[in-house]
Amino acid sequence: MDDPVKNALRLTDASYAKLSGEIERNKKTARTEMIRVGISAEIVNGNSPLVTEAIVTYCQMKMGRPDYYERYKEAWEYMIDSIRKSQSKFISQEVKNDSTE
Repeated sequence: MDDPVKNALRLTDASYAKLSGEIERNKKTARTEMIRVGISAEIVNGNSPLVTEAIVTYCQMKMGRPDYYERYKEAWEYMIDSIRKSQSKFISQEVKNDSTE
């Protein structure tokens, strides 16, 4: 399965291989930052597409086009604030989805 960060940064396989350490470090930093601002580790380490998209945006902010930094930063901050504010609904939805499987 392709890494969504690789796709978002539009990296070739060769470029991705060279940058994989930095990408993994940025993913880990994004998750740590989400937990630091109050998003539960259960949500951060789950499989939500919202969290995945926030991590991709963080990596784009750190590794993408420098002239887009502020745009990605604003999007990242909005995403993590929205996830943090709605996490009680988020958790109950995850529990509901798990019980129907």
